Amino acid sequence: LGCGHSPGRGSSRSNPKDLVRLSDQNRVRSATTNTHYLTVVVSIMLFSKLSVATAAAVVLAANAQSDGNPHGWDRSRRCDHTDYSPACGACEGYGGIPTGDANDEITLTTCEIVAQPKEIDPSTLIKPIWGSKWTVPRYYEVLIGPKNDPFCFQVIPSNSSEGDLCYKADYGAQYYDMEEAGSLAIELNAKSIVGNVTTSILHGGENFWIVNEYPWYAFGVHQCICTNVREGGAAGEEFMYPIMYNWTDQMSFIGRELIGIEYVDETRVLDHWAFGPHHAWSDPETGATIRMWQPYNGLQIFPNGTMADVPPPADKFVGPPDLCKAGGATFRIKCDDDGYPTGETSEEPQAELGRDADRAHQFVPGDDYRGDSFAEMSAVLNGWIDEMAVESRPCESFNVTELRQLQALLYLARDVRLDDIYQTNGDNRRIRHSMEQLEKDWAELDSSIEGHDEAHPIHAMHRDGHCHEAVMWYVHHLTKDVRELFAVTGIEIPMLSPKRHSCPTDATDGHAKVCQAYEEQVTCASCHSKTLAV
Repeated sequence: LGCGHSPGRGSSRSNPKDLVRLSDQNRVRSATTNTHYLTVVVSIMLFSKLSVATAAAVVLAANAQSDGNPHGWDRSRRCDHTDYSPACGACEGYGGIPTGDANDEITLTTCEIVAQPKEIDPSTLIKPIWGSKWTVPRYYEVLIGPKNDPFCFQVIPSNSSEGDLCYKADYGAQYYDMEEAGSLAIELNAKSIVGNVTTSILHGGENFWIVNEYPWYAFGVHQCICTNVREGGAAGEEFMYPIMYNWTDQMSFIGRELIGIEYVDETRVLDHWAFGPHHAWSDPETGATIRMWQPYNGLQIFPNGTMADVPPPADKFVGPPDLCKAGGATFRIKCDDDGYPTGETSEEPQAELGRDADRAHQFVPGDDYRGDSFAEMSAVLNGWIDEMAVESRPCESFNVTELRQLQALLYLARDVRLDDIYQTNGDNRRIRHSMEQLEKDWAELDSSIEGHDEAHPIHAMHRDGHCHEAVMWYVHHLTKDVRELFAVTGIEIPMLSPKRHSCPTDATDGHAKVCQAYEEQVTCASCHSKTLAV
C-alpha cells in the first residue's frame, strides 16, 4: 500500500506516474501489507459502521520471531524469512487451507524440494511478476485476521498473529490497472452462516467503495460503504493507494519446489520467494505469481497468475459506483450524495433506548399481549406480528437452516444494552449463550436428529423452537429504529407455531436433547401465557 499524493475527489483515478514513484521504504510497506487487506468487511449488520483500522504493530522478541508465534505453529505452517533461526528454507512456511488457530487446524499442501538456491544460476531467476494491468477471472483465497465479531464478517488482516483469528474462504475475480486507472476492482462471493453474500470492491486513488448484496432473506438488498484507506487505519494519517505492481521487488529466493496448488487440484514446479512472513510461488519460466501465503493474513491462489493476458474492462474502474450515490443502495454508509466518502472518522454516539428500555424493564406484559393457553398466546402474539410493518409467514414454511440464518442476523443486529438489562434482572428474554456456543449447540442438535425419519415429531419441535426464539429476539432485542430498517428490506420473520410440543416418556436420547432445547426456546410462554406452560 504505497503512499502517494492526493489525486483529488473528482475521480476514482490517480496519476499512475506519481504512484510509481515509490521509495524503497514504501515498496517494503507494500510488500509487507500485501493484497489480503482488500477483502475487508462483508458486514451483515445493515446499519454498522465500517472500520478499516488494522492492528498496531506488535514487536516482541520471543523464539526469534517478531510476534512470538503465539499459536505455536510449526515450520510447515509458519516460517518467516526474517527473525527465524535457523533461516527459513525450501519447503518450509508453505501453509495450506487453514480452519482454526491450533497447529493441526490446517490442511497443509504438499511440497517437495526440486532445487536449493545454490543449485540454480541466479541470473536465470525471474522474480514474481504482479503485472501492471490485468484481469484474473477466477481466484481463490482464505482471508485471515483478528476475530472482531462472532461470524467473522469483519476480517481485516493484521500485522500480528496474536489473539483469536478468523478464517474466511471466498472466491471471485480481480481487475487491476496501474497504467491508466490507478485502481483495483474485486468481485467476491462468500458463504457464511447467514447465507451467501456477494461483494464488489473498488479502490481508486484514496477512495475505497464496498458494495454488498445480501442473501435470500433480504431480497437482494444492497449496502454501500464509502471510505478512505489510511496508513495504519488512523484518522489524519496519509492516504493509502492500491498496492503497486513492484511490491515483489523485495522478495528473496528460497528454493524451487514441487508444490500442491489448492482449489485447482494441481501440483506444479514453482519458485518459492519470501519477504518477512509473506511467501509467493511463481512460474520459473514466466514469473507468473500463482500462489501466495501469509500465515496470519491468508492464502491466495491465482491459477493463471496476475499478468496481462486479458486486459481489464475500463468500466470496472468507474467510481463512485451508482449504488453509492443518493437514490442508490438501500443502505449507504459514510457516503455523500455524489457517492464519495464523507470523511467521517468517529462513531456517532448511541441513541437513547427510550421506550425500548422501558419495555425491557417490564417483567410482565399487559393483558393485550397474553393468552389463556399456549395456543391462545401464540394466536394473540401472531396478531401483533401481523400488525407490524415487517413481513411474516407461517413457521412451518421455514426450514431450520433459514431460521438459523435469520437468528444470526438478529444476533448481530441486537442492541447489547437491552440484553444487559435482561441479564441483570435474570429475565427469561436474556440470550443465554454466546453465538459460538449456540453454533456448537445447533451442531449437536443436528447430530441428535440424525436417524429420525421425516415424519418423526422431533423435526417439527426443532423448527418451532427456532421460530419462537427468533420472534423473541426480533421483538425484545432490536431497537425500534432497527426493526423499522428490517421492515424496509423485506426481511421475513416467522409466526409462532400454536402447537405446544411435549416430550414423550419413551423419547430417544436425541429427542430428549431437542426437547430440552425447545423448552429454553419457548420461554415467552412463562410471561405471555396466563397459565404456566406445561
